[in-house]
Amino acid sequence: MKIGDKVRFLNDVGGGTVTGFRQGGIVLVEDADGFDIPMPQNEVVVIEEAASKVERKAVEKEKKEMSTKRKMEKSAENRSAVPSAEKPEVKSLNGREYLKSKTVLPDNTEEEELDEQLEARIVRLEMALQQVEATLQKAESALQQQEARIARLEAENNLRKNEKLMARQAKQKKKPESPANIGELQIL
Repeated sequence: MKIGDKVRFLNDVGGGTVTGFRQGGIVLVEDADGFDIPMPQNEVVVIEEAASKVERKAVEKEKKEMSTKRKMEKSAENRSAVPSAEKPEVKSLNGREYLKSKTVLPDNTEEEELDEQLEARIVRLEMALQQVEATLQKAESALQQQEARIARLEAENNLRKNEKLMARQAKQKKKPESPANIGELQIL
C-alpha cells in the first residue's frame, strides 16, 4: 500500500485515496468529500494501485481519441458519399426498433469499478468467515474444557458419596450391640 492507491474500508462503508501514514499502522484515507479519515491498515483493502490508475487513464484517453477519430471519418464519408440533394429520408422508428438500432458501447470503467467493489466485498466476506471460524474454534475449545471440568466434578462428587457410604457402613459394623435391658448390664 502506498500514497495514491485507491482503497475501500473492510468494516465500514466507503473508501478513498491513501494520502499518508501515521505511527501504529494508521492509514490516512481521503474520501470523496476531501476529508482525511484515519483507519487501521488492516481494515483497508487496496482496490486500485496508483501506477495502474495512470495507465488506465492513458488507455481510456487513447480509446476516446480513437473513437472520436472514427466518428469524424465516418461522418466525412457519409457527407461525401451522399449528395445533399439525394439525402435519404429519415423514417420514424417505434420504441423497439429504436432500441435495437442504438449500439451501446460498454463503459469499461463502470464494469471495472463494479468488479473492484465485488472483489473488495469478497475479501471482506472471506475475512469475516475466517473470524467466524476462529470464534467457532474458540467456542468448541471452551466447550470441551467445560465438559472435562463437569466430568471431573461429577467424578469427585461420586467419590465423596462412595466415601460417605463406606463410612456409614463401617460405623454400622463397629457399633456395639446395645443391651436389651438394664438387667443384663448388671450381670456383667
